[in-house]
Amino acid sequence: MAAALRTQGRSLLDVLDDLALAHGVHATDSFAVRVDDLSVIGTLMSRLREEPPTDIGGVPVARIDDLSEGTELLPPTDGLRYHLQDASRVNVRPSGTEPKLKVYLEVIVAVEASTGLAAAQAEARGRLDRVGAAMMRLTAP
Repeated sequence: MAAALRTQGRSLLDVLDDLALAHGVHATDSFAVRVDDLSVIGTLMSRLREEPPTDIGGVPVARIDDLSEGTELLPPTDGLRYHLQDASRVNVRPSGTEPKLKVYLEVIVAVEASTGLAAAQAEARGRLDRVGAAMMRLTAP
């Protein structure tokens, strides 16, 4: 694909930009909270279930999926999925192999014709930073 694009004077990054123009900028990040005592992970997950956030990074939480209950598509697992009103998502789950809690972040920003791709990319980065900072506070042991 890269070679074929090169003959057209384009690159893989150009194709990614085309996808962002069509479907919005999808920005992702993740972090892990490493612990020495495994019981801390259970405590953090319990706290997130018992005291769920109403907003994350200033964006209201629209829905919370408790994955311990399972879904039509997934068997039960110890995890939480937060859907925010701006189409951002956050997944939190214990690692299956290491003593840490994993947090996955995703934001989606539509590309507006009036402001362009660069502005949408900057907005996505800012949202991702705000959501990440909020989740770091929420998952601090």
